[in-house]
Amino acid sequence: MILWREEYYGLEIQRRLRFEGKDVKPGQLYPALRRLEEQDYISSREEARVGANRIYYTITEQGKHAVIDNLMEYLYIFRHISLDYLHPYLEEIVEKTNLQPGETVLDVSSLLMEKLRRKTIDQTRPDGRYMLVNTNPEFDNLLTEWIKSEELDSVELLDKEKVDAFPDGEVDVVLLLFNVFELNMGWSFSTAIRVLKTGGRLVVCDIMAREEDTIRDDLYKIYMPSHSKSGLPYNLDEVMAKKGLKTLFFKITRGMVMGIFEKLG
Repeated sequence: MILWREEYYGLEIQRRLRFEGKDVKPGQLYPALRRLEEQDYISSREEARVGANRIYYTITEQGKHAVIDNLMEYLYIFRHISLDYLHPYLEEIVEKTNLQPGETVLDVSSLLMEKLRRKTIDQTRPDGRYMLVNTNPEFDNLLTEWIKSEELDSVELLDKEKVDAFPDGEVDVVLLLFNVFELNMGWSFSTAIRVLKTGGRLVVCDIMAREEDTIRDDLYKIYMPSHSKSGLPYNLDEVMAKKGLKTLFFKITRGMVMGIFEKLG
């Protein structure tokens, strides 16, 4: 990250690492720099000067992509940890939803919630209609395999285009649970409200959005655009009221926003 914006020569890199609490010796630093250059993650140039020439290092575009890929791995690890932390709240909100046999459910929740999803599917049987939404085509085969292996033949797998073509006012319940890192939060809310029938319920549980921070938000937009506006607003109940939904249940606890909202006529 030291080389992200500026080029530095070896001793400068070593000094900056020490400022960060990392005591890296020259015998460790220069072999590491050579390996990074061999992988095209950094490039170097030599500058002539009195005494000894200096070799300056800078990051390449390939190197920047490698850094971002590693950051994304940490974000996905955090996502799994977050899901484990969220599970009791997700269980609570599903219980309060009181899903009924025969109801039509549109599930726009995180695809990681397989065990909890089994519970919501079972609650709508035997005559319910359960539609699982996948907005990432790369996961189609995996989800089709999961539905087959779990003998969930009644579950319909829909992509975004099929949901967009779905009739208005046909759904009893929309589940919008833990998709804090999804790319389609705005689409999910507008679609949920459109497809819900009068009296239908929108069920939400997710991590609260970060506080507004211009510099940090700008950094997210540049380097991780899909995560720049993650999370739910603390005043989600007020937001839903403006969209014509009545609050049936709403709770903020330990950075979590939970809500069940009924669509009015």
